[in-house]
Amino acid sequence: MSDTLSLISRWVDENRDHCIDFFQQVINIPSPSGEEHQVAEHIASKMNEYGYNTAKVDKLGDVMGTIKGTGGGRSFLLNGHIDHVPVGDMVDPYSGKLMDGAAFGDKGKVLYGRAACDMKGAVAAMVLAGRALNELGIKLKGDYRVTGVALEEVGGAGTKSTIVDSQFLADVVLIGEATNMELALGHRGSIKFDVIVHGRSCHASAPERGINALYKAMKMITKIKEELAPSLPVHPVFGKASLVVTQIEVSPEASNVVPETCHFVIDCRNHPDFTDHHLYEALNKIITDLKQTDPEFTATVIPGTIINERRFNGFYTDPEKTPVVDEAVKAITEAYRVPEKKIWTFATDGRIYAHLGIPVIGFGPGEEKYAHTQMDHVRIDDFIGTIKVYAWLACQICGVA
Repeated sequence: MSDTLSLISRWVDENRDHCIDFFQQVINIPSPSGEEHQVAEHIASKMNEYGYNTAKVDKLGDVMGTIKGTGGGRSFLLNGHIDHVPVGDMVDPYSGKLMDGAAFGDKGKVLYGRAACDMKGAVAAMVLAGRALNELGIKLKGDYRVTGVALEEVGGAGTKSTIVDSQFLADVVLIGEATNMELALGHRGSIKFDVIVHGRSCHASAPERGINALYKAMKMITKIKEELAPSLPVHPVFGKASLVVTQIEVSPEASNVVPETCHFVIDCRNHPDFTDHHLYEALNKIITDLKQTDPEFTATVIPGTIINERRFNGFYTDPEKTPVVDEAVKAITEAYRVPEKKIWTFATDGRIYAHLGIPVIGFGPGEEKYAHTQMDHVRIDDFIGTIKVYAWLACQICGVA
């Protein structure tokens, strides 16, 4: 272990309780999408306290902080989101309490609360890694930048704002979404399709006079579930494409009227071998097949677009073409353990930076399977390890002056 890494590791271990306390503070502040300003201001105040050269909160509630480098090194941006999904039936969602991991099938202590793994744990670790570098007097050549963005859970407007309005960019980007301490290199794309099935309304007391659009939609949904979804192709990098019906509604909504239309939404996670065009064709084939046995069946397929934020492109940081991947593997191995290379199941804001040609890697505490659930938590040892990894990665990417 190098002298610098030893210093970082020792500082984090000695300040373990302070680090956990800051993690708890950001969990304690509710920040559902659109209500991020309070937690953003708190993080900005801590950045100032921890010696960041600049710290600001923009109009959307994005927080951005920079530790200026001495010059001559690559800049490094760590991105995480500070908004979260609704708490639902989660008990004490903002408690940030320490618990025995056995309650979740984990070992050791965990920190529990909404957004612990998705993803305030990573954001707290990013901020604290900067504090460690400053308090240890480690001067980086390149800028160390941290952003906690708003509105990620509802489309990614926060990250886009930091880029367009604040030009908050860097030579290398790390996304802190949960990877279970592995190295993520990309994810599949995401498409949402709307399907409107048509019928004919009538009084519910005489259903034979109408055409029940809900019943018709059930036929199509069954085919999607039993025939289309299992047949989706597997990609050598991204794995199997997936799709699922996530929302359904009828019109009119009156309980005594046979529905005239039934609208349902399909969420598809796709890859280069299954594009939006392929999905559009597959859905229209189902409609054609249903018409063969049911002449009254009619439906309209409406593809999502990038413009209406119902289609996101995936990305992949190829280790063969991107040297920073090997640098990250080496740094993570030295600071924590040997990571596996993986692909996220869900979409991230990494796609936005990748579209600009910036190398993007992913590393963060927590497991994807706990995101958006009542068991949202992060292992404390992983949180502490993440601080060490982020600080050491910064030394490797930015260079030490």
